Amino acid sequence: MSTPFSESFSSDIVELSAEEYCYTYEQAAQMTAVSVTLVERFVSLNLIEAKNAKLREPDIARIAQMLRLRRDLGLNWVGAGMVLDLSREISLLKARLRAFDSHQDLGEAGFH
Repeated sequence: MSTPFSESFSSDIVELSAEEYCYTYEQAAQMTAVSVTLVERFVSLNLIEAKNAKLREPDIARIAQMLRLRRDLGLNWVGAGMVLDLSREISLLKARLRAFDSHQDLGEAGFH
């Protein structure tokens, strides 16, 4: 599967499984135009999750999102991470509510 990240760094990707690619802190820093020190700080603040000093594409996307929240809204790093966490939680809750509503609609249709 080709993504914007994997196209430009395909030779530098470490393959862990068929679906999962991991990037070094240096690659993540280069891809998001930040310093390696900042990537390390995100890991130390638990804003992104690293395994064996490697990051996944969702972590790199999260860095980019935090950069936009800081630039556009002036949020600090922890605040940007909280916004992303809450946004994800709201999306999950909305999906569960839609599934519940669909199930309710199916149940009501059987009673008519």
